[in-house]
Formats: sequence, structure tokens, C-alpha cells
Amino acid sequence: MAECGQRAIPPLGEDLNRRLTEIEDGLSKPGPDKLTTAAREVEVELATWAGRAVQHQSETEQELKEVIAALTRTAESVTARDEKYGNEITGLTTNLRNIASLNDLSAIRRSVVESATALKACVEKMAEEGRQTVSELTTQVAEYKERLAASEKLSSVDTLTELANRRTFDANILARIDLGKPFGVIIIDLDDFKSVNDKYGHLAGDELLRQFAHELKAQFTPFDLASRWGGDEFAVLVSGKIDQILERVERVRRWALGEYKIQTGNQIIKIDIRASIGAGEWNGAESASDLIARADALVYSTKHQTTKHIHV
Repeated sequence: MAECGQRAIPPLGEDLNRRLTEIEDGLSKPGPDKLTTAAREVEVELATWAGRAVQHQSETEQELKEVIAALTRTAESVTARDEKYGNEITGLTTNLRNIASLNDLSAIRRSVVESATALKACVEKMAEEGRQTVSELTTQVAEYKERLAASEKLSSVDTLTELANRRTFDANILARIDLGKPFGVIIIDLDDFKSVNDKYGHLAGDELLRQFAHELKAQFTPFDLASRWGGDEFAVLVSGKIDQILERVERVRRWALGEYKIQTGNQIIKIDIRASIGAGEWNGAESASDLIARADALVYSTKHQTTKHIHV
């Protein structure tokens, strides 16, 4: 009986086994009516064990019902979060509530396991779809960032030469004035550039501008800003004082001006580019337009002192 009790309810069977063993040991001692006394003691122990077993089962069922209630609340919470699985979760919560009314402990255990497995599978599906949604969203955000970067580049860069455009130049000169550190402006006007377009066409002229812009940018540091104003005019913001600005002007004259080779059809032509250049350092008080006007005046002053500067 003790072994059967221990197999049925392990937490209570050990104590029952101990008490019955004590009663069994008492039969070996001398004394009247040992068998009758032992039978009564066994009957009491079995009745006590049966009462405790009922109480234990009731407590176990209550614990399981509390687990069911927690699962139900969780399922209902998931339902509220994701309507896509509403019908599936609703069916599951209904099943869980029905389990709570069962009296068969083994049936409760089996149903709880099945319901928990179903809930886990449902949550895992939701989590997987959530990961896919986040992944798709991340991809879309990356695409939007690339489009934004491309759009910002188009709005700030001259598409032909890939130098900064006039709007970017204007914004940067204002920022440098606000910063208050020494800087200057170099304005470059290619001489007689129109003759290239007239003789060889605008495609040749565009290629010449692209090549010149590449060489022009190479003469400046990352702290400077080379830009195309439009047509054959270029402007550069240079960090530093007048001696550094004039040093950059000389680099442009030495390395960016001169002979270029342009292919038109099957023919390669050589074009010698020269330019009128004006430069000025910001005096610490003048506006952007005043500084540009001062450098621009030097450009036209230089232009009137030259002869033909583009040789074909």
C-alpha cells in the first residue's frame, strides 16, 4: 500500500511509507492484540493519507488553474496586440477556460500542455512575421536614405562637372562668415570658351568643362570648396589668409590651365585653356556679396588686359 501511495502521489507517499513501516515493526514486539491495534493504526494512516491526497490534488488543480488563467491573460493580451491572429487566439482562450472546469487532473495536465504548445507556436509565428516586417522596413529605410542622399546630391552638386553648385557655394560662404575664421574667394572665368562650343559643338565644350573641373578641384584641400557658378565661370572658397589664397591661384595657373585633349568622333583635338582670375580675402566685416563683387571686379580687370587665351 505504501509503494502504491508513493507512486500515486510522490510528495505524500514517502511519509505514508514511513508510518506503515513503523506499524509493521510494532507487530514484532510482544503484547496483547497487536494485530488489532496495528489494523486500526493502518486504517487511521490511510484515512489521513487520503485526506491529504485530496487536499494535495485540490491545491495542484488550483495551481494549474492559476497557470491557465495566466495563459489566458497572455493570450488575450496577444490578441489585443495583433488582430491577425485574433480568431486563433480566441479559440485558444476559450479552450483554456473550458479546461479550468475539468476535475480530472491528468486531463487538465494534457490540455494545458496542448494549449501552451499551441500558444507558443502562434507567438512564434507572430515573432517571425514581426522580424520579416522589421527587415522589410529596414530595407525600405535604407532605400529611402539612398534616395534622399541622391536627391541632396542633385540639389547641391553641378551635374556636369560634379563640383558644388552656386546654391551650395552661397550657403557655404555665409556659414564661413558666421564662423568668423580667415577665408577668401577665387573666381575663375575661362577666356573665349564660347569659341570651343562654336567650332566643335557643345558636347566637346561639356567634356572640356568636365576635365577642367577635375583638375581644378585637385588643386585645393578638403577644407576648400570648388564650385561651378554656371557656364564657364567657377568659384572657390579657400580657407586661410591672402598668402594661402594666392598660392592656390598660382597652382591653378600652373596645373589646371593649359592644354587639354578632347575627342570628337574619331578626331582628338588639343585645346589650350586660359582664364581670368580674381581673388580676395574676407576682411572680417564685409558681406558675402561685397566680397564676391570685389573678386569679380579683379576678374574683369584682368580680362581686359589679355589677348586671346584659348588656342585651338
